[in-house]
Amino acid sequence: MKSLEQRLLGHTDQLLDQAAADVCPAADPTDARLTVLEAAAASVGGWRLEDYWEAVDRDRSSVRSDPAPWADKVLASIADTPIPTALALSALSREVLPTSQQRKTGAYYTDWRLAELLARTSVPAVRADGPWVDTACGSGVLLAAAAMQLPAGAKRDAIIRDKLAGADLSARALRGALLSVASLTSDLAAIAAFASRLLVQDSLRNPNSWAQLAPSGAALVIGNPPWEKLKVSRHELAKSRGAARAYGQSYTEDVDLAHHRSTLLTYIEQVATGTRLQGRGEHDLYKLFLELGMGIAADDGVLAMLLPAGLIRAQGTESLRRELNVLASELSISVIENRARNFAIDTRFKFLSVVARVGTGPQKPIALRVADRTGALPDTPVKLRRAELARVRSDLSIPEVRTAEEWDLYSRLAKNATAVGDPDGPWHPEYRREVDMTLDQKSFRREPGGRTMPLLEGRHVAQYRWRAKTYQSGEGRAAIWRPEPLSDTYLRTQWHVPVAAMHPATVDRTTRSRIGFCDITGQTNERSLLAARVPAGVVCGNKVPTLAFKSGDEDREDLFLALANSLVVDWMLRRIVTTTVNFFLLDTLPLPRIDEDSDTGRELVSLARRLTAAEGDPASIQWEVGQWRARSDALVAASWGLTCADLETVLADFPLLDRGQPALPGEPRSSVTADCVLAELANILDVSHSSAERRENARERGAIPYVPAEYV
Repeated sequence: MKSLEQRLLGHTDQLLDQAAADVCPAADPTDARLTVLEAAAASVGGWRLEDYWEAVDRDRSSVRSDPAPWADKVLASIADTPIPTALALSALSREVLPTSQQRKTGAYYTDWRLAELLARTSVPAVRADGPWVDTACGSGVLLAAAAMQLPAGAKRDAIIRDKLAGADLSARALRGALLSVASLTSDLAAIAAFASRLLVQDSLRNPNSWAQLAPSGAALVIGNPPWEKLKVSRHELAKSRGAARAYGQSYTEDVDLAHHRSTLLTYIEQVATGTRLQGRGEHDLYKLFLELGMGIAADDGVLAMLLPAGLIRAQGTESLRRELNVLASELSISVIENRARNFAIDTRFKFLSVVARVGTGPQKPIALRVADRTGALPDTPVKLRRAELARVRSDLSIPEVRTAEEWDLYSRLAKNATAVGDPDGPWHPEYRREVDMTLDQKSFRREPGGRTMPLLEGRHVAQYRWRAKTYQSGEGRAAIWRPEPLSDTYLRTQWHVPVAAMHPATVDRTTRSRIGFCDITGQTNERSLLAARVPAGVVCGNKVPTLAFKSGDEDREDLFLALANSLVVDWMLRRIVTTTVNFFLLDTLPLPRIDEDSDTGRELVSLARRLTAAEGDPASIQWEVGQWRARSDALVAASWGLTCADLETVLADFPLLDRGQPALPGEPRSSVTADCVLAELANILDVSHSSAERRENARERGAIPYVPAEYV
């Protein structure tokens, strides 16, 4: 998978390889490429290459031919792309790393569009006097983008000469940072001054260097720090040694982790000692760099970083969120999905642009922008008053609301709800991951035999279904699964687990039915929360965590099942989830206050049981099952106080519903599920709504609600 930037610069990159081989045939390929790029920077900046090499004390012994003609070709190729020249030079200066090394170093490089976004939203806010620093600058794309916010000439030259500073582990990366910024000025003295503030170091190991460089703090801390958990896994270590494998596959080679873990623990001790905001759980480089950045920013300085979305929703980042909330008088957060292929990773990956003014002034509301499904950010932010946020999200995690109307709806629902994990609430869930698919795999068997149990995986589970798909072949992410029809399904698994290999508490849990949910999900999936009643006699893998409740027996479990599978609760979850429904997120999920002994509670319990029993029943009629689900959804919405207009806001967040169902005449797609739920809610509220007529028209055309597209 390649990023858009890599594709746009693909021809230029090949041309640069040819140039490097001609100009410096005996040199290291990266050094040779940088030599040609320095010639290109000279052409753009308007200074003599020889003078530049003299000013920065560059070794020229490997140069065998004039790089200028090749530099002209490289610049002409860059001109055919939409990427500004300085930022393209920075991108081309990067060391080419294999995927395993890229993950190890956290080197998912900054796309030029993100560099421009971060610079555009931070540099105009700079008021303090102090350096502009990037503590892990790589080849300098953010520093170049920041300088480009100033008009060419004296103002930009002054920033380059007096303010810009960066650090990186790689001297070659810093060579790229220098040439990309140097292309923005004709002042060699400014370039030499900037070069003196480029530090070859691990900033986490040398935090005092920033205190020396900026004794009164940095006016701007800008960065895209490495995003990488400090841990060693067998999967990543095997891939780094050249193994071609998909995640979840069995291991055919011995992988000794002891030495690597020992080295890592030593490093963690060095960089984490003295920190106070890292929270519990695994250390992550971006969290360490964020704490460093907050610590070196000047009073009234600006902190601007690209960070994973975990900052605004993970349990382990709560301390960082609270500190940022206290330090920032102004805070702007943009939530971006990788739809535009900013990084060469999954397009569903979410990340943040965070810009904060550090200071003690009056605290303004948080300005939140959430990108749409094309990756575009709205022009107008949603203003989240901080006291209101604290009321509805006590841990200060931030729900992804796109409009003021969504924020109003989320806030109303959250205040009229009880979180699943509220110690004063009715639920008191008891979670369990029954079998670990990695650690316990050595005991798994392909065939049943003796005292074994079939292993339920995430693919098996859908809403109200625990046999939604059957295993066909393959392993891990390469495995093939077949969707099964509701009325004619059976259980087929790829693994069976000996009872003797299970923990006694797990064995005890498998003697009764319980609620299981698929913890792998996505905000933009057709549905995000998939829960089902798992019967006795099967064991669940770690991607199907199970839960029970300390009181309330099966009635409470089935009420939870009805709520968890409702559209409104799913909408609430989609505001706070990215790719995993972990216990922390589920604990913070608001549920409407419905008692299982109330009339509504009893009806929801009854509906949940009928929907569970419909799986595998040859007498199941899909339209009737769909009406049961619509009734359940409408009851939840009505109990939460939603109007039909509120429910329309909720339903707009599920554009993938009803793919494959016949649409009404003149309409691009079916909306049969929405029409069924709205018609039922209108009936409960005793109001008129066009959905009732639409529901009947859809039925006449053969549309069936709640059928996932892959089952059509």
